[in-house]
Amino acid sequence: MMRRIASLTLTSLLMLSLSPLLAHGAEPAKPKGSAPPAVSVLTDTYGGVRMEVQPGEVKKETPKDGRPENKVILDRTKLKEAFGRLKDQAAGQPAVTAVIPSTESTVKIHIADAVLDEARQTVPGAYLLLQLPEVSYKLPVGFSAKAAEELKVPPANVTVIVTIKSMPDSALGTARERLKAAGASEILPAPVDFKITGQRTNGQTVDLTRVGSAYVQRVLTLPASVDPSTVTAVTYANGEISFVPALFNYNQATVLSSGGGWFTVVSSSKEFTDTAGHWAEADIRLLASKLLVKGTSASEFSPDKPVTRAEFAAMLTRALGLPDNRGASAKYSDVGKYTWFAGPVGAASAAGLVDGYDDGTFKPNARISREQMAVMLTKARAYGNGLQGLPKTVDLSAVSIPVFEDGAKIASWASEPVTEVLAVGLMEGVTPEKFAPKENATRAQAVVLLKRLLVSLKLINPV
Repeated sequence: MMRRIASLTLTSLLMLSLSPLLAHGAEPAKPKGSAPPAVSVLTDTYGGVRMEVQPGEVKKETPKDGRPENKVILDRTKLKEAFGRLKDQAAGQPAVTAVIPSTESTVKIHIADAVLDEARQTVPGAYLLLQLPEVSYKLPVGFSAKAAEELKVPPANVTVIVTIKSMPDSALGTARERLKAAGASEILPAPVDFKITGQRTNGQTVDLTRVGSAYVQRVLTLPASVDPSTVTAVTYANGEISFVPALFNYNQATVLSSGGGWFTVVSSSKEFTDTAGHWAEADIRLLASKLLVKGTSASEFSPDKPVTRAEFAAMLTRALGLPDNRGASAKYSDVGKYTWFAGPVGAASAAGLVDGYDDGTFKPNARISREQMAVMLTKARAYGNGLQGLPKTVDLSAVSIPVFEDGAKIASWASEPVTEVLAVGLMEGVTPEKFAPKENATRAQAVVLLKRLLVSLKLINPV
C-alpha cells in the first residue's frame, strides 16, 4: 500500500487521507461470482462522473532503482466519454473522478492531453480528480494548454504523466534530523512529493511541475485535529526545511506553493526569554513556531532591535514561500554572492517586491523606514494575490483613511502604498495623529505586519 502521507494538487488539489481508503473513494461492493470488467467503468454522480479503473489496468513495474511502482494509463475512450457526460452537469466545477486501485508507494498516471484539451473547450471549469486509495490529485483541464505550449507540440502529441510518491526510507533519516534541528516534529508519517511530466510521442519528456507561477494547492489530511498555532506546513528541498503557506481546518491542511519538493506537516513551539510580556509576544511566538522568523540567538529575539532592509525582504520571501535566488541579487553591487541575504534579496527582487537605489546598491544593512516597509508590503500583497488568481490592486477611490499631521512628510513614491496599507489594515499610525514615515521599524513591528499580511492573503489562519 502507498505510504500514508499527505495529499497534493496542481493549481490543483492533492488530498492525502491517512485512512485505509478515502471515505468517498471506497469501492462499491460487487455481486459475488461476477467477473471484474476489463476496462474502466463509468457512473454518473452528483456534480461529476466516477471512472473506476480496474485492477487489470494497473501495471506493476520495477525501474532501475529497484523500488516497485504502479503505472496506470487512463483509458482514452472512457475518459473522453466521461468528460462528454459533464456537458449536461450543473454549472460550477464538475469533475471526472478516476478511482485508481494502486498498491505501491510510487504511482505514475498517464493521461492523454488531447482529451484534457477537448474538455477544456467544452467544459472549461472541469477538472480530473485522480483518486488513489490514500491520495487524491486534482488537475484542472486548463492545464492541457500549458502542457502543449511547454512541449511545443499539439495536445494530440502529448501525454501528461502525474507521479505521486512517498519519501523512501533511505532519505527519511536525514529529513528527520533536519526537522529535529529546526525544533519541529512530524505529524505525518513521511513527506510526499508529486511531479508532472509532459511526454511527446517520440518519448522525449519535459518537467512541467513548475509550469506557471500560480500557487499549487495541496490538501493534506492529518491523523487528528490540530491547533493552527502550533503546526505548520513545510517543504524539504536541497537539505533545507522551509515554511510553506497553509491553512488548517480541523484535520486538514490546505498548502499553497508555486514550487516543488517534499511536503509534510510538522509541530513546533518556540519561546524566547526576552519576549515575555512584550506587546508583540503572541505574534513573535506564532511566526517563530511556524519556522518563519528566527531569533538573534537560540534564546533571544531582540524584539526592539531595528530591522534592516535585507531582514524584512527575507521575511517577505519566506512568508510567500519563495525559494532563494542568489543569481538575481547580482544586480546590486553591495549584495555579495555568499552573504546570508543574497538568496532572499534576489528572490524579492525577482518577484518585484523590492527596489534598489539609483547607484546600483540595495543597502541591505540599512535600517528600514516605515514608508519603505509600506511599499514592500503593498508589492508583497499584490504578488501574493496574483499567485492565487486574485486582483492585485485595490480601489482606493471610496476609501476613507486617517489624515495624519505628518502626512506631508511621506515621500511621493510612498504616498499611494501608504494609503493602501492603511486602507486594507496592514499598517496604522504610531498614534492617531502621526504616521512617522521616516521612523525606523523594529523586529517586533516587522513580525506584526508580516502576520497581518499572511492573514490578509489567507496564507495562515487568523489566530
